[in-house]
Amino acid sequence: MPTIHIDEQVMAELKQRAIDKTPNDVIRQLLDLTQPEAQSPQPGVYLIPHSPKEFYDVDALKKWLSGELSKNGKYSVASSHYWANVIPDSICLFHKNKTIVGEGKMIGRLMVYIGNEVSPDTGIRYAGEVHFEPASINVYAKPIPFKEVEKLLGKKLTFRGIQKLTQKDYAIIHKAYPI
Repeated sequence: MPTIHIDEQVMAELKQRAIDKTPNDVIRQLLDLTQPEAQSPQPGVYLIPHSPKEFYDVDALKKWLSGELSKNGKYSVASSHYWANVIPDSICLFHKNKTIVGEGKMIGRLMVYIGNEVSPDTGIRYAGEVHFEPASINVYAKPIPFKEVEKLLGKKLTFRGIQKLTQKDYAIIHKAYPI
């Protein structure tokens, strides 16, 4: 995709108007452009990493999933570039230290974070916000190690960025590890 440069005032206005939308959506709306059919991807399954600075260990991630995220569905993120390509209504599998600990259904798109809060784990100002359907949050009783999933799927999983999996992959995982 092309890169454009805009001034601070324009960016501030985009942030104000980008509630439940991306800046690109706001610009499309202002230009009275419809969303092309070919660019309407279907929801999928995404493997969501948590860096060494986010949550201390698997148990801390599980606690956050079953607590805060399952109550309000709001997830403020420091790295919005990872989330920009996650399709609304997709299932996200959360992992830490090469262990999948739970899942949830994302609703809406990545939104620009409006505020000045910083992550208590990383000290970095939040860049975006994604929302999950609180009732869809499932914390697995037995976390699933990457090595076992890689054997099941016959492919390598990445732990450094968001990885898209297929619906078939998801079905295979849950057949072997029912919720």
